[in-house]
Amino acid sequence: MDLPLHGRGFTWYKGDGNSMSRIDRFLLSEEWCAKWPNCLQVASLRGLSDHCPLVLSVDDHNWGPKPVRMLKCWADIPGYKQFVRSKLQSYQVEGWGGFILKEKLKRIKSDLKEWHLSHSHNIPGKISSLKNQINVLDSKGDVDILSDEDVNTLHELSLELHSLSQVNASISWQQSRLLWLREGDANPKYYHAIMSGRRHRNAISSVVVNDNLIEGVDNAREAVFGHFQSHFQAPPINRPKVDDLPFRRLSIADSIFLTCPFREEEVKAAVWGKTSKRFSTHCFNWLFV
Repeated sequence: MDLPLHGRGFTWYKGDGNSMSRIDRFLLSEEWCAKWPNCLQVASLRGLSDHCPLVLSVDDHNWGPKPVRMLKCWADIPGYKQFVRSKLQSYQVEGWGGFILKEKLKRIKSDLKEWHLSHSHNIPGKISSLKNQINVLDSKGDVDILSDEDVNTLHELSLELHSLSQVNASISWQQSRLLWLREGDANPKYYHAIMSGRRHRNAISSVVVNDNLIEGVDNAREAVFGHFQSHFQAPPINRPKVDDLPFRRLSIADSIFLTCPFREEEVKAAVWGKTSKRFSTHCFNWLFV
């Protein structure tokens, strides 16, 4: 596997400035990428040489909390829907609708993490344990006839292995973001290789701000935050105001007349006077309301 190059696009530059190429690179095996999935291939600044030195590093920096993602296989695990329904109903939150929804989603996120650790975490390890247990029963059946209890245990282990294999294939397929050519055609090794490639391509080791290369997690995070902060804040312009505009205003007497209660003579004049039928009906309804 050829890791994506970070820092620049080429590793060799000719002195005339017109010719450049990516000659230097690290080639890693799938086993290497599976064991160290956060490897980065970074091109450093070149000096007297026309080649840029390459650095292979493992990016273990903390970029902050990761957003929670729902795995599609959760819906196939028994008890998942009942767990979510009971948890959401047990939360007692007061306030307006948007605040209640936000708080419930925040709490169900932490509860789902704990549920995931006990139900769908470390699926490959559980599959390996089931294979070892099945292998023990198979070896026992090679030399002697299995008892009814052993046969039932073998069937239960086989069903559990089949269920966990489907869950593992679903997780790998979702994380690889690939479409199956045919439903049920699972190749975990292939999907893991695709996931490693996506992780390397999406890794951020540096950003360019105003033609300056910014490296480091804290510096890159500050640069990205400053960019969006300046992008979404209001521009410093003089907005028009209405303070000095010559509006026509009511006098104090007219204002008091608009807010004073209706008199009985006015109501009678509006209902039985020479007004339109629609206006009279409206006043009549308002009088009884």
